[in-house]
Amino acid sequence: MLLYLGNVLYAQTNSKFYGVKSHYGFIIPHTPDLKPISKTNPYGLQLEMSTLRTSDQAWKTCFCYGRTGFAFTYFNYANPDVLGSSYNFIYFVEPYFTYQSSLKFSLRGSIGGTYLDTIFDEETNPDNVLFSTHFSFYLALSLNLNYHINNNYALNLSANYNHISNGGQKQPNKGMNFPTLSIGVDRIINYTPLKPKPRELKQYSRAWSYYLGSFASLRSSDREAESTNHPLIGGLGGALKPLSRINGINLGIEFWYDWSDLKQVEQQNLDDSSFSSALTLGHHFHVGNFYFLQQFGIYATRPKNIQSNWLYQRYSFWYRIANRWAIGASLIAYGRTADHMDGRLLYIIQ
Repeated sequence: MLLYLGNVLYAQTNSKFYGVKSHYGFIIPHTPDLKPISKTNPYGLQLEMSTLRTSDQAWKTCFCYGRTGFAFTYFNYANPDVLGSSYNFIYFVEPYFTYQSSLKFSLRGSIGGTYLDTIFDEETNPDNVLFSTHFSFYLALSLNLNYHINNNYALNLSANYNHISNGGQKQPNKGMNFPTLSIGVDRIINYTPLKPKPRELKQYSRAWSYYLGSFASLRSSDREAESTNHPLIGGLGGALKPLSRINGINLGIEFWYDWSDLKQVEQQNLDDSSFSSALTLGHHFHVGNFYFLQQFGIYATRPKNIQSNWLYQRYSFWYRIANRWAIGASLIAYGRTADHMDGRLLYIIQ
């Protein structure tokens, strides 16, 4: 909503894009038990609308030209009895890497919600271990080539990596990873050729910055079946060091208390604590108000009878909503298995 308001504030320099594209792809069987239901080729249709902002203020948001917008995508997984179809409502951000010729190269990040019409049922659909809730999360990353035929129409070709998961809210939740290739056409309203920005708008700080924050989630106490969800609450802190205009490294600490682990300790009479803490180290992209972090976490403490892994990956997305405040979300994973998602509130000191 905040990004949309930004579009309205700088509407005098906006170009509008209305697009349609088709998808075709395949499902990645990321665990052996998924191979029998991963032999199909998903296909889909996408409708979208987006805004390209060209003002200096919009440039400072990501130090780049870029589009933001909304899309509706229908995917059919070509297996109606087991996987069915999904209906996806998506928000996306698409910065341009090249923009001065008719051929433009961009990277799109998408996030949203999905409705799945066919899910796991122990009696009627036991093979669908990918989805167990009708409502789930949708994430995607896309590399795009956009060719402007003229100021009114553009063709696009995209390679997309799509992911659907319920974030560990209910089991089974293997989640679906399915790359697709898409082709489409955009109708452009009020297009203005893009020009390089003055050098002073491209400056960035090389100084360390620091962050403090909190996060929360809901988790099932039974990792293999449906169960009551319990809260997980934690805190984090760390430092960010820029290495270039968009790349940097980070290190930090995080800790949390998981009441779903406490439930398992009580049910199984385990000699474990429900408190976990870890050191984190990773890389991040920082583009204007956006942060995307990829981190490894090394446990300092954990309930070892519940969590056998000592190392995890965390993928986080932050957006700065005020001078020092940011909101975001993160996904924790162990190898190829996504564990759970959380929401985050952060205070950043530069």
